[in-house]
Amino acid sequence: MEVLKVLASEYPFYVISGLLIFLGIGIFILKKNLLVAILALEVVFNGINLLFVTASHYLGDPKGKMIVLLTLAVAAGSFAIGLILVVNYYRLKRSLSMEELKLLGEKDEE
Repeated sequence: MEVLKVLASEYPFYVISGLLIFLGIGIFILKKNLLVAILALEVVFNGINLLFVTASHYLGDPKGKMIVLLTLAVAAGSFAIGLILVVNYYRLKRSLSMEELKLLGEKDEE
């Protein structure tokens, strides 16, 4: 019966949101693909949103849910802009590697 009380509480949601945040950060650090990096950041945003909604629900404060609605709108806009930038970069370079992206800022010294 004690297990059911824990599963019915907010703790599983905290664990899932923490896993989403750390998974997204880990993928962002380890992968060298621009599209995967943008998707990993979206996973981090969703983990943070789940954390806000869970805390808001169990504390009885609707401000967390309002913050989530705002961040969802901002995250959707930033994802769309990031995806447009990645598609345009792919059209120019025919690659999605972050290593080649670092070379854009370097100047040729001749």
